[in-house]
This record gives sequence, C-alpha cells and structure tokens, in this order.
Amino acid sequence: MWLHRLRVLFGLLLTLVWALAGCGQPVASPTPTPLSLPPTRPAATATPAPTATRTPRPTPTPRPTRTPTPSPTPTETPTPLPPTPTPIPITPIGRLRDYLEQEVTVAGNVVETAYIYSREAKDVRGFLFTLDDGTGQVKLLMWLNVYDDCWDARKINVGARVRATGQVKEYAGQLEIIPRWGGAVKALKAAGPSAPPRAIGSLTEADKGQRVQIEGSVTRIEPGETYVRVFVNDGSGEVLVFIWRSIYDRIRGREKLETAGTSVRVVGRVDVYRGTLEVIPTLPYDVVVNP
Repeated sequence: MWLHRLRVLFGLLLTLVWALAGCGQPVASPTPTPLSLPPTRPAATATPAPTATRTPRPTPTPRPTRTPTPSPTPTETPTPLPPTPTPIPITPIGRLRDYLEQEVTVAGNVVETAYIYSREAKDVRGFLFTLDDGTGQVKLLMWLNVYDDCWDARKINVGARVRATGQVKEYAGQLEIIPRWGGAVKALKAAGPSAPPRAIGSLTEADKGQRVQIEGSVTRIEPGETYVRVFVNDGSGEVLVFIWRSIYDRIRGREKLETAGTSVRVVGRVDVYRGTLEVIPTLPYDVVVNP
C-alpha cells in the first residue's frame, strides 16, 4: 500500500517539474532523490545453535598385558625309603649258657619236634622244636597260647629254618629258649617233606620210634575225652592214628575226619601200645585232611 502511494507522489512531482520548465525558466533537473525504501528488516539470521562441545572420551589407558605367572612345576617329593632295618643280633646257640635268664635271639634248623605232655590234664600243653645252628642245639618251647599266636606255625616243622627270641632257661639239664608271644618266632625257610612215605602194610614193630608218612582213607573214628583214635587204610593195611585232643582240636578240616572215606595224610612216629601198632603225630600240621 505504501509503495503505491509513493509511486503517485513521484508522478506528481514529475508533472510539476515539467510545468515549470514550460514557463521558460530553466530549471535544473532535480537529482532524483533516491527513493528511500523503508529499512528492510534484516532477515533474521538464525542463530546457530551452539555446537555442543563433546568432551572427548579419555582414551582408556591400555591395561598392561598380564603375563600369567607360570605355575611352578610341581616337584615330586621323593618317597622316603623305608628305614633299613637294624640287623637283629643273633646269639650262637653254643654260647647260650652264658645268657641264662636273659632274652636273646637265636636262629637254627629244626631237626626234631615233640610235645609237652601234662600228666595232670593228660593232654598236650605245648610244643618243642630242637634248633641246631652248627654250634649247638637248644629246645624252642612254644606253649599252646604262643603257638596259636604264631603266624608261621604251619611252616615250622622238621626241615624249617627258624629265628626265635626268648628267655634262656634250663630244664632237666637241657637249655630252652622260651618266647613270650607268637610274633617272636619267625620261619626263615618253610619246612619241606619231613618224612619218607610208607605203605601202611609195610609198618612193623621194628619201625618203633621212626618218623614216617602215611596216606589213606578214614575207616572209622573213636573219640575220647583227651584223645581221638582215627583208623586209616591205604589198601595195603590199616593203622591206628592216635591224636591227643589238644592237637586234634587244631587240625584244619578235622570235622571231615568223622566221615568214613575221607582222604588224609599223616606224619608221625611209630609206636606200639599193648601190642597195637600206632602212628602218633606231634603237631597239628602233621595231619592234612585232603579236600
């Protein structure tokens, strides 16, 4: 609207000028005043939004490379060797008389066996083993409780080599060594065949006192209070095997002896009692019941 008015005004001014010029008066051409336009409102300059200053993330400090500490190589602890056993001092049997009432250790070969008979109980109370080491002989006395406690009892017989620790005693002019418990007696070498095999029919009174081995079948059994009589036949003859009760009660598989036909092997001394031939075992392991 205002622009239109400005144009009309400008036209009127030009008409007036031309009119004056027509009257002969030279009129200087007015320098047209430049049209003053209303101040143009400057275009609003968009204030740039403040650039958000991003605080840079701190560069993470690199973690030092962790070198794993190598596990120490396990050092095998050497298994300690068992201590070397101190040798047991062995006293020569020939010098035992110098050690009466003292405890010593002896070693020797079993050359004979016997039992200790109790007249009061009418039974066996212990076993005797004659040991020989080349310097002399001594009786190894094992009471029944000591014999039962000895792990090597089954190995100790004629022909075995034995080490024994016990007190030196003298009885009826003979030296004895008496252990206090079964572990004090050790078989260094087990006994082998201790008697020659014989046919039962070949035995006679002339064999009295001889140590023999027989084998056959049980025909019958006659138990007594302090003994057991077992009759054995091998086809060539029959013989009575007389066994004291204390020995019989320690025979392995003895219950089978009550059955006729059971096979049995016996080592014992030949004896004659009231005209009857007998074989008498000395130790429980002199009687072997075959399976």
